[in-house]
Amino acid sequence: MSAAFDIPLIIVVHVAITRGKLAGMIVGLVMGYSQDAMAAGVLGINGVAKIVAGFSGGLLKEKFFVRSLTNRLITVFGAVIVATVMKLIILYLFALPAPDLLSPTFIFALVNNTIFVLLGSSALERLEIRIGIRREEEIHLES
Repeated sequence: MSAAFDIPLIIVVHVAITRGKLAGMIVGLVMGYSQDAMAAGVLGINGVAKIVAGFSGGLLKEKFFVRSLTNRLITVFGAVIVATVMKLIILYLFALPAPDLLSPTFIFALVNNTIFVLLGSSALERLEIRIGIRREEEIHLES
């Protein structure tokens, strides 16, 4: 696990917070296993992590109703944390090397992915408005 951005996670969490748990899980399945298929290593690490991230993002969206920026931040950070913890559990189960949880690189990756998911989700919402998939009043965030 590095400090690089997890681009499939952006799409999974965006779908989860805009479309719900089931859609988030389905997109998580496709994105995660596609990511695993393109990378060397154990097939399923990213797949399971993205499925769980999609579910948790959709669940947190239902609990916090993602209309304010604070609630959206909590939802996105929760989904990123859950995906990361799930990936760590799978690494542990397969006795694969896992990163040090208190290392600056690991913490930097969590913060980076949370910020990148927030910005990426906002950009995807604007794109959905532009191409007519969603109306602007559906996604207006309150201060």
